Amino acid sequence: MDNKKDKEEFQGILHDFLIEADELVEQIDHDLVELEDSHEDLELLNKIFRAVHTIKGSSSFLDLENITSTAHQAEDILNKLRKGEIKVNGYIMDALLRYIDHTKMILDDIKKGNKNTNVDNIIRELKLIREGHTGGSAEKVRDHEISKKGKKKSPQIRKAVSKIGQTIRVEVSRLDSLMNLVGELVLGRNRLVQISSEVAKESKTDNDKKGYVTEQLLETTSQLGLITTELQLAIMKTRMVPIGKIFNKFPRIVRDMCRDLNKEIDLVIAGEDTELDKSVIESISDPLIHMIRNALDHGIESIAERKKLGKPVKGKVEMGATHEGNHIVINIKDDGRGLSPDFLIRKGIEKNLITKEEIARMGKDDILGLIFKPGFSTSDNVTNVSGRGVGLDVVRTNIEKLNGIVSIDSEEGKGTVFQLKLPLTLAIIQSLLVDVSSEIFAIPLVSVIETVKINEKDIHNLEGSEVLNLREKVLSLIRLREIFSLEETFSKNIYVVVIALAEKHIGIIVDRLVGQEEIVIKSLGSYLSGLTGIAGGTIMGDGRVRLIIDPSGLMEIASKMPKKMKKRKNISDLKEKSHAINVLVVDDSATDRKMIHNLLSSTGWINSMETSNSKDAIKIMNNHKFDLLLIDLIMPKIDGYSLVKSLREKGFKEPMVAITARGDIADSKQVELSGFNNLILKPINLHEIVSLINELISKQNIIN
Repeated sequence: MDNKKDKEEFQGILHDFLIEADELVEQIDHDLVELEDSHEDLELLNKIFRAVHTIKGSSSFLDLENITSTAHQAEDILNKLRKGEIKVNGYIMDALLRYIDHTKMILDDIKKGNKNTNVDNIIRELKLIREGHTGGSAEKVRDHEISKKGKKKSPQIRKAVSKIGQTIRVEVSRLDSLMNLVGELVLGRNRLVQISSEVAKESKTDNDKKGYVTEQLLETTSQLGLITTELQLAIMKTRMVPIGKIFNKFPRIVRDMCRDLNKEIDLVIAGEDTELDKSVIESISDPLIHMIRNALDHGIESIAERKKLGKPVKGKVEMGATHEGNHIVINIKDDGRGLSPDFLIRKGIEKNLITKEEIARMGKDDILGLIFKPGFSTSDNVTNVSGRGVGLDVVRTNIEKLNGIVSIDSEEGKGTVFQLKLPLTLAIIQSLLVDVSSEIFAIPLVSVIETVKINEKDIHNLEGSEVLNLREKVLSLIRLREIFSLEETFSKNIYVVVIALAEKHIGIIVDRLVGQEEIVIKSLGSYLSGLTGIAGGTIMGDGRVRLIIDPSGLMEIASKMPKKMKKRKNISDLKEKSHAINVLVVDDSATDRKMIHNLLSSTGWINSMETSNSKDAIKIMNNHKFDLLLIDLIMPKIDGYSLVKSLREKGFKEPMVAITARGDIADSKQVELSGFNNLILKPINLHEIVSLINELISKQNIIN
C-alpha cells in the first residue's frame, strides 16, 4: 500500500517538474540568444544561471542523471562567465544552446518513458569549454566586460519585461468542462432574453400589474445577462495564454538562420503580452515559424545586395500582436526586397499553377496570393530552408482551420507585410445571422469582411459563374440556397456577405441579414459530423437549432460546383394578380410571424400584418380589411378553431387558412368543420403558400 502511495507521490512530483522544466528551458533558450548581444547584462546572466541551477537541483532529487549531469556542466560555464574568467563568444553560445536542445530532447524522452538518452557528446563539449577551450585565440573572442551596472538592451531583440504574478496550474480538461458549462449558461441567457422580450410586447395591452411584473422580469434578465457575460469572460481568461509563449521561440530561429544564410537581421517583437486561447496558440505556432523563415530567406536581401541597393546592412523583421474586438491581429513586416507581381505571375505559369486566361482577371491581391498555392516557391534552388514550395501552403491550411484571414501588402524593393486575423477563442464566437429561404444560418464574424445590399441586376455571369463588380474588383458569388438545396426565394433586393478565408475572398448571397449574436458551437454528433460546409450547430434564443457555416468547407463546395449558364427566375413568374392583396397572420410565435412576413413580402404583391393572439386579431379586423387570414391552430386563451368559428358567425367570408407544426392534425376533419378553407404545415414553403393564396383569392373573385 505504501509503495503504491509513494509511487503516486513520485509521479505527481515528476509531473510538476516536467511542467516547470519546460517553462524554464524555453525561457533559458530565449535569454541565451539575448545574452549573445547583451554581453554587459550581468542581471540577465544571473537569471540564466539561477534557472539552470534550479533544473539541476530538481532533476538530482528525482534521480534524472542525464539532466543533472548536463546542467552541472552548463552551470559551471555560466559561473565562469559571471566571474569574468571566460568571455562570451559565438562558440560558447552555440554550445550552451546545444545544451538546451539536448535538455529538450531528454525531457521529451522522459515523457515517453525513456530515461536513457545519450548525452556523452554534449557533456564532452561542455567540459572542454569549462577547461578553457573557448573556440579560438583571444583575438577571435569578442572581449566584452561583464559589468554590474545597468543592463544595455540590444536592438536585435526588444523584449518586454515579464509580469511576475501568483499562479496555479489547472488541468486543461477542467477548463474545458467549465467552458462547456458557461456555454450552456450563455444559451439559457439568450433564451431568457427572447422570452422576456416577447412577454414585454404582450404586456403592453394588459393591466398595470402585469406590466410591473414584466418590468421586474426584464430587469432580472438584464442583470443575469451581465453576470453571465462577466463569468464567461472570466472563464475564457483562464484559458488565455500570452502569445509571447510562441514569440519567444523566434529570436533563436533568427539567430540560427542568420548564421546559415550569412545575413544580419534585427528582430523587433511587440505585443508579447497579448493573450488568446490555448487551442489557438497551439494552432498558429507552425504558420508563424514558416512566415518568419520566409521573411528571413526570401524577404531580406543578402549583405552584398543590401549594400548595392543603399540599404542598411542589417535587415529588419518586426512581429507584433494586438487585440481588435474579439479577434487578434498579428503583423509580420520586413524591409526586404518585396514581391514583384510580374515575377509571381511568371513563376505561377512555370509551375502550371495558373493560366494566361486567369491572369487577365486577377487583381494585385490575387497575384500576391499565388505564394500560398501548394508547390509555389520563389526560390530556384532546394535547400534545407526553402525551394520545396510547402512553407506558405502550411500557413494557409492552418489559418483556414481556424476560420482566420491572412492578407499581404507588398511594395517591390521596400518590403512585405503579412497580417493574420484570428478568433480569440474557438468555443464561444460572435456570429452574423442570415436568413436564406426562411432558414437561419450563423456565419463566424471573424470571417466576415463586409455586407453589401444589391439588386439581382447587379449580378453578372462570367464563364458560367456568378460574379459581382465590387469597387472595381471581381468578386465570385455563391448562393447558400443552391448549396444546401433550399427553396428559391424571389426578391429584387438581396444581400451579399463578403467572407475571407486565408487569402481567398468570396461573396455569399442571402435573403436577409438578421443580426449579430454570440453563439456557442455544438457538435452535430458522429452521424452528421462529416457535413461539408457546416462547422456545427447552435441553440438560439427561441430554442431552435441553427447551423453554423464553415467558410472553409463552403469554399471547397463552391470550387467544385458545376459552372452553368442559368437564367434566374423572376418574381413576376409567380405573380398572377394585377395588384396587391392584404393578409393577416395570427400566430403566437414571434419567430414564425417574422418568417411568414418575410416570405410574403418577398413576392412584392402580398402585404401582411401580424399579431400574436386572437383577441388582438379581432380588434385589428375592426379597422382593416383583409383578403385572407393565416391562423395558427394552437394558441393560448383563444385558439385558432375558436377564432375562425367566431369570425364565420360574424359574417366574415374571405378565405382563412390554418397553419400548424403538428402533422397529426392534417387528417383531422375538425379543421374543415371549424370554417377553415385549407391547412398548411410548418415550415411554410413559398411556392405552396403563394399557389394556395392565388387559388383561394381567385375563387373569391376579390382580384379581377
